[in-house]
Amino acid sequence: MKRAADEDEVEMDDDVEDQSANTTAAATKKKKKQVKKKSKPVPLTKSVPSASAAAPPKPIHMVPKQMQPITKVHFNDIGQNAATNSDHRVEADGVMSWLLGSKVSLDEFYDDYFGVKHLVVKRGDSNYYKSFFTKDSIDKMLKSNCLKFSENIDVTNYVDGERQTLNPEGRAYPAQVWKHYREGCSIRLLNPQTFNANVWRVLSTLQTHFQCGMGANVYLTPAGAQGFAPHYDDVDVFIIQLEGKKVWRLYPPRSEQEVLAKKSSDNFEQEEIGEPIVEVTLEAGDVMYFPRGVIHQAYSPEDVHSLHITISTYMNNTWGDLIGKVLTRALDIANDEYVEFREGLPRDYTQFLGVMHSDKAGDERRKELLDKVGTLWEKLGQCLPTDVGADLMAVKFLHDSLPPVFNQLEKKHSIEDDNAASELKLESRVRLIRQDSIRIVHEDIAVCYHNMDNTRVYHQVGTEPGVIEFTLECVDAIEHLIDSYPTYISIKDLPAESDLQKLDVANALYEKGLLMIEK
Repeated sequence: MKRAADEDEVEMDDDVEDQSANTTAAATKKKKKQVKKKSKPVPLTKSVPSASAAAPPKPIHMVPKQMQPITKVHFNDIGQNAATNSDHRVEADGVMSWLLGSKVSLDEFYDDYFGVKHLVVKRGDSNYYKSFFTKDSIDKMLKSNCLKFSENIDVTNYVDGERQTLNPEGRAYPAQVWKHYREGCSIRLLNPQTFNANVWRVLSTLQTHFQCGMGANVYLTPAGAQGFAPHYDDVDVFIIQLEGKKVWRLYPPRSEQEVLAKKSSDNFEQEEIGEPIVEVTLEAGDVMYFPRGVIHQAYSPEDVHSLHITISTYMNNTWGDLIGKVLTRALDIANDEYVEFREGLPRDYTQFLGVMHSDKAGDERRKELLDKVGTLWEKLGQCLPTDVGADLMAVKFLHDSLPPVFNQLEKKHSIEDDNAASELKLESRVRLIRQDSIRIVHEDIAVCYHNMDNTRVYHQVGTEPGVIEFTLECVDAIEHLIDSYPTYISIKDLPAESDLQKLDVANALYEKGLLMIEK
């Protein structure tokens, strides 16, 4: 089995092989208010078919080439660094770069590791994550909040090949949790971002980098203990060792079907997973990445406890998820456009189609029916609204995302500050606070989705993110604000038909916390 590289080295393991809209709506003749706000948007509908690009055999660049040099940003410096007030995307890339350290660049990470194989970064610096999150942070969370077993916290152990969850019912009182810990149980915090501002700040920033929802769990394991059975997850993970040490064993996916797994596995028996491809001891300051589908287990050494946070991403954020949304809408379009999709099924189709008839390869009637299905598939391929699918994925991201954490300047120059909340004027210069907090989708009306109403509790906002509805005449102005980020622009320069419309657009976005004013 392979061993981790020495301190201050990056382990690069080659044993894991490379794995690789618009239907134009007629403008309404009725006189409408320029901005219309509702609690629910109209459904997104069809768009003009567009060609679907084939997926590459291995992951493509996951981050575009940078327009500005990346400066590493410490977790504790988020919101108070040089990039904070210029471009939040640059700050987010800086945080990710700092997490990886000096041995691996962002381009190298996405070219060689992300979605392909694991990466271990040994730093030899136990203070690298100092004051970000500690064992005392757990105690403060328990004392200051009403954490509940199973919902916010788990008590687990793994002894003699058996995984147990020992959660009592109700609130997790500190004395009760620490009693279990002293008895050898692991403590897992399921959504620390809800209760800890540092975790919220990091996840909110990294979601800008990944353009995908982020999650986190915190694991505290007493010396000489293991809390979980071998398994694999449906997310890509970064294991950040905060205190103590933990010994990790990684195992390759057992089959091609488990590579980049879409669903987490059940617990495995040791004999099901074979020998590990790597065994490494993470020490405070280290970080490890591995993709979905990599089987793993971990335990703390006999002489020291372990505290780590797992940051996860890329759940249901695949080419398959995009194509799934495209196909769903494509079928809607085909049903509308082609009478063949609306024709009734033959009365005898159940006698020739189905698994029980699949061995009747030479049957003429079966061949005739399968040819008909093939013809319909070809027509369906002419109705692929790729842009609509991308819009749906972007709206899903906003729904899954955490609300942004504003820095002091953003608070001072937005509706967050009572003193700043003043009437906008045509001469006012504004910009979006976060470019990725908004998505404009338009057909009969323009629907502006945003994440400003989200909370730190996953999907507490409901079945969809926040919404503002506009008339189609407002689309150019909104898109101009999105494309201009991070530059401030005068409201009077927005591409809209009238000054009133320009102010209506700006005020609607400002009142939802999406705009800030240059002062």
